[in-house]
Order: sequence, then C-alpha cells, then structure tokens
Amino acid sequence: MSLLDLPNELISRIISFLDSPSPFDELLLHKPISWRNIKRPWQVDDPDDTTDGSLYWHDPLKQLSLTSRLARSLTLPILFKYAVLHPARLTSFLVFLKEQDLIHHVSSVVADVPGIYNHLHPAWWARLLNEVPIARLSIFAPPEVLARLADTPSCTSDAWAFDMGSQILRFDQSADEIRAQIDYDNLPNFLVARPWTKMTFNEGSSLLAYTTYEFFLRRTPSLLTTLHVNNSTAGNAMFANLLSFEFIAIFPFYNHVDEILKCIRKMEKLQRLFIKLCPEPDSTVLRDEIEAAGGHLDVNDPWNECETSWMLIAHTVVFLTMQGALEELHMDDVKVEGVRSTLESSLSARLQQWWAYGGEGSGLWRRKSTSPMAPMFALY
Repeated sequence: MSLLDLPNELISRIISFLDSPSPFDELLLHKPISWRNIKRPWQVDDPDDTTDGSLYWHDPLKQLSLTSRLARSLTLPILFKYAVLHPARLTSFLVFLKEQDLIHHVSSVVADVPGIYNHLHPAWWARLLNEVPIARLSIFAPPEVLARLADTPSCTSDAWAFDMGSQILRFDQSADEIRAQIDYDNLPNFLVARPWTKMTFNEGSSLLAYTTYEFFLRRTPSLLTTLHVNNSTAGNAMFANLLSFEFIAIFPFYNHVDEILKCIRKMEKLQRLFIKLCPEPDSTVLRDEIEAAGGHLDVNDPWNECETSWMLIAHTVVFLTMQGALEELHMDDVKVEGVRSTLESSLSARLQQWWAYGGEGSGLWRRKSTSPMAPMFALY
C-alpha cells in the first residue's frame, strides 16, 4: 500500500508533520532586507508558478505537492498558510486563493512594498484585510513608504546617513476582529483600520550613521519617530489599544530610543514589551558595516549608546508600572554574552522593587503581584 492509498484524513495527518513555523519569524530579529532578495532553503524557484508571486515556504511540502493531484490538494492549505504578496499583484493573488479554496487557510501575509509604489483605490491593504481573514500582516517597505501608509509626513532628511532600505512593520489582530469590513468609501488610516493588539517594528541598523560627523544629531528615518514628532492622532489611538509591542533595531542612538519610549508610554493597555538593540550573536552586521564604512567607525560609540538606552528603558518600565498595565519585559540583548552581566545588573538594580528577574540569561522581568508606589524621580 502506498501513501496515497490511505484515507485522506490519515494522509492529511501525515502531511501535517511537515508543517513548520513561518520562516519570516526566523528573519525578524535580523537586519531587514527586501523579501525578494532573500534566498532560503525552503524557497523553490518554479518557472511554471503563476500564483501571483506568493512563495511556497517548505521545500518538502512543495515537492510532495508536485507528486499528484491528491497530494497537491492536501498540501496547498499548509503551503499557503504563510503567504508573500506583492501589492501590485493583489488581484491575481485573491483570484488564486478563491479558485483553490484557500482563503480561510491563510493565517498571515508578508507584503513586500517597493520604494516607488502607486497607492490604488481601494487601498491594497483594505482589499486584503476585507477578503482574507488573516491574523497577522507584515510589511517590508522603506521608511518613506511606511510613513505614507500611516498618512503622516516622513522624517527622512537624514535617511542618506542610515541607508535603511527596508524596515519591517507587523501587526496582529484578534480572531474576533478578522472579519470586520473596511469601508472603501470612508477609508480609515491604516494604523486604526483594525484594532491591532500587537505591533512589531524592526527599523534596521543605524551603524552607518555613526560614521558621519556629529552622528548623534542625525534623526533616524523611523515610522515611530514620525508618529511621535507629528503627534499622529491615528498613531496615538493605535498605541492606546496595543497589548504587546516589540521593538527591534541594531545600535540605535539613545536619543532615538528616547523617542521610541515616548511612544511606548502612550500604550496604556500594554502587557508585554520586547526590546532588542543589539545584533544577533552570530550576526556579522557589525563587521560588515565597519568594512562598508572603510573602518571609519569608533566601535565604542554604538555600545555606549546601547548602555544609555537600557537605562532609559528601565525608567519607562517604572513609569508603566505606576501608570500602565505592563506585566512582562523581555530584553533580548542578554543573548550577547559580552554585555549580559551589565544589562542584567543595571536593569535589576532599577526594577527590583517592583519586578522579579527570571534568572541569569533569561532576559525576562515579570511584574511582582504587588507593586508599591515608586518615587517620582524614577518616572523621568
């Protein structure tokens, strides 16, 4: 008896063991690059693929889907659970999903939006959210495109110093909201188009800006800076609804981190905060960007900015302890062995009255069940 002779239910169960988490999550903690430039073991080039540019994630599943009509029909729901979309091909993407009865199997979409993009009416994101009940939407785009998406003026006068070609903006929504319809004739700001509950923002590396004169005066081309500087009404409404926020960057300036923290203080319902300011331990980005800059970078500057940023983060956590709902802080930088001790000791010293540390190397602080009032100076 062959595999395909088994009942469909058993075959589906066997196929499910080939499933795996979204490969996008593997890349989320690294410096963003345009999705179309990423080559991974699970990406398979297919000259006969006319499915609008969506990628098959899993190589074993892709190979299995090519063996027979039955195998294809049983693997497609898993293959397209995580889809990649180029907005200009949205119509063909939606047609394909409907023809293959996959609409309700897509749980997340990664949209790769180019630097030059014509915003159509109705907006691509509104059509996508109305027609595909996804729980997660991720967007790869340059800073100026993200600003246009949020309908706010961009802060990109110093963008040349940072060379941030792509950033990642990711939103999650609850299962109760995924079927809510957006009115095309009264289109809301993207930031409040849905009551997003979780936001992740990876703004990329600031390392190249350290090679410029008086680098600390440069303004990072960041969506959060834009929302803060312009006091965006939509941005403030979105912040106020978030339950979880993740900020990922590579050696941002401490004054920029302070701008990010001012946004975080507006997150009144926030329960979980994840922050990462250092590259992954196995990353070569520091070496690569020093080489790209011709060696004109004092390696002490990024680390000094990072240490100052940690102190600012501790003050904001105390603020959210007194005036917010924050329950968990995750500092991912403890993975960097050389700074782990400094980070753990400096934050614990400032948070120990109200927060308990999860143990060496965990990077997790959890709010104690009872939090006494903090001295006012700790709020600033």
